[in-house]
Amino acid sequence: NHLQFSMEARPRKKSFTPNVRDAKKPSFKPKGKPGGKPQGKRPFKPHSTDKGKTFKKSGGDGGPRKFNRKPADGKFAKKRKHPGGKEDGGSEGKKPKWGEFKQKKKELKQNRQQNEKKESYQIVSRAKQVWEIVRRKDCDKQKRAKLMKELQNLVKGKIKTIAFAHDSTRVLQCFIQFGNDQQRLEVFDELKEHIVELSKSKYARNIVKKFLMYGSKPQVGAVMSAFKGNVRQMLRHSEASSVVEYAYNDKAVLSQRLMLTEELYGNAFQVCKSSVCPTLEKVLEANPEKLEGIIDEMKQILTPMAQKEAVIKHSLVHKVFLDFFEHAPAKQRTVSAIEHFLSTHTAGPLHGSRRHVSTVALNGQTALHGAFPHFVVLVNKTLTQHFFVLFCSQEMVSSLSEVISNKYGKKVLLYMLSPRDPAHFLPEIIQVLKKGDGNAHSKKDVAIRRTELLEAVSPPLLKYLCENAPSMVMDKACSVAVRDILGAAIGDLRPAMEAVAALAAQPLIPGGEDGQLHMAEHPAGHLVLKWLIEQDAKMKEAEREERFSRILLEKVGLENLKTWASVNRGAIVLCCLLQSADESVAEEVKVMLKSILPELQKVQNSKGVEVLLEKLA
Repeated sequence: NHLQFSMEARPRKKSFTPNVRDAKKPSFKPKGKPGGKPQGKRPFKPHSTDKGKTFKKSGGDGGPRKFNRKPADGKFAKKRKHPGGKEDGGSEGKKPKWGEFKQKKKELKQNRQQNEKKESYQIVSRAKQVWEIVRRKDCDKQKRAKLMKELQNLVKGKIKTIAFAHDSTRVLQCFIQFGNDQQRLEVFDELKEHIVELSKSKYARNIVKKFLMYGSKPQVGAVMSAFKGNVRQMLRHSEASSVVEYAYNDKAVLSQRLMLTEELYGNAFQVCKSSVCPTLEKVLEANPEKLEGIIDEMKQILTPMAQKEAVIKHSLVHKVFLDFFEHAPAKQRTVSAIEHFLSTHTAGPLHGSRRHVSTVALNGQTALHGAFPHFVVLVNKTLTQHFFVLFCSQEMVSSLSEVISNKYGKKVLLYMLSPRDPAHFLPEIIQVLKKGDGNAHSKKDVAIRRTELLEAVSPPLLKYLCENAPSMVMDKACSVAVRDILGAAIGDLRPAMEAVAALAAQPLIPGGEDGQLHMAEHPAGHLVLKWLIEQDAKMKEAEREERFSRILLEKVGLENLKTWASVNRGAIVLCCLLQSADESVAEEVKVMLKSILPELQKVQNSKGVEVLLEKLA
């Protein structure tokens, strides 16, 4: 039925016209170069056997059919329906209804939980409903007692299962917190054999903390006893370590603290200790020949702990480290132990992490206090030098606001500026810090080391004070640091002093304006003025050029100072100016006050004005 044309058998034609009416005549061009011989056979073309029929294109007589052309019958084909469309009663368009979707998902979850916990599902579900009501602040005592009774009946016999489940452990925590002694005892009796296991659970550990918070003394003692022999492994556990730390810091009495720490001193210590010699110091006094053995065991125990940041951050471990440094022989204390300590835990982050430096300052302030005098052993590797570099870096400066506003971070800052100042540190702390004095390995004089420290920290502190004077001066907690910064910093103090004095230059309105008191009337602000004026005497002794009283007088002016006498705290500041170390300032203020003496004599019920009149008499 097909015809095959051969270029060799037949003479070549210029074109070929198929048997099609009303169509353009296609033409075939030979392959190869123009005028050359044809290459190979002609392409295959089937021959239509249906003679008499015309070939029509899909588009009809008008050529190819276009997509947007209207059909001949004038009707468009209907759009195919999609499942879930409007016609089928489905959601609008293709967007699912998320409310229904979430509800179905919730039902599937409930069905799955119900199948997995066939026996306890309904009980736990009701217990959680009761917990939601009991834990609310608006739940009255009678209603709470009734619900707690219901909750007691629900959880009885299933307490261990509920304790370890992530979705129901809070029910037990609430039960321990709000239950009576009998109800707590019932829960404790079921869980007392699993205290260590509970402490290692991510969710159940909070149950142990609740017993430490709200349990009776026997229950707290039983929890502590459960830790005995397991402290080392619990400290190395990410979840249990926080439970041990809470028990040691917040709940343990002295005997319990000694029990928790004795495991870290080694077996030799535990053999030698007794009720008469419960501490390392007492044991070594009674058994001096055991020193080397005990210290070696402590070193073996503490070395792996120093490599794990989650462990070394706890104060329980800090206590054992402190005992090690105090009693270890000089060679172990300075060469091996401290070098390893500096290369691991707390000091390791000091090499390059701003977050860890500020964290150490906020949480480990006692360790840093001791670090300044105590770890200047390895001159080029000291903790203090690493701290200086990072503290002065731009990254650490951005954390100054957090460090200064934190009560522990502020202690570190004050220690650098005014070491062992009784105004900032308890005598007991100062005595502990003095143990680092007389270091045989430090080649630098104490005064030289202190100067180097101040040279490093002064520029960022002065800059911070200039930029944040209002927030520091008017804050009771931060205001203490202002005096120490301006009293101890090395460099040009005038810009920082001017920033503080500028705050006092505003007109004084008794009682304040818009709820904001003037600096001279502010509880913290007037103390800063008083401290800085009194500090001029020390500045004079140190032969420093800056005098805050002179800068204050220049910024405020004598006319504005007159109004300060109208408030009690302002009058106290004026009394300080009368006794200024700058005699010229004292004389100018005295002349000004005498000019308003009649007005001062009319003021009543003001202790500040009474003292001021005595000074002028």
